[in-house]
Amino acid sequence: MEDSLKNKLEKINKECPLIPHTNAGHTFSMVRRMKSEKDMEIPLKFRSGFAVSTKTGKHTNEMDTNEWEDFYNQLSSNLKEQYPELYKQIFN
Repeated sequence: MEDSLKNKLEKINKECPLIPHTNAGHTFSMVRRMKSEKDMEIPLKFRSGFAVSTKTGKHTNEMDTNEWEDFYNQLSSNLKEQYPELYKQIFN
């Protein structure tokens, strides 16, 4: 491999590393967290605000009860459809 290409590849690996996180991992961890928060009856304003709805632009800890439930149900459904084995780890 020529040095110029090698240098470019080293530079991009350093500046833009590939992160091993996946959509599956993000969705799984958020659904698991939201389920735990719900099961523990943590008030909405104290729940994790990590996830943001693309529909409303709100963080999960800024949503009202109906928005939160809709968002949670949507994430759970996506997890069930796309990653059924991960879904089973939470809900079975």
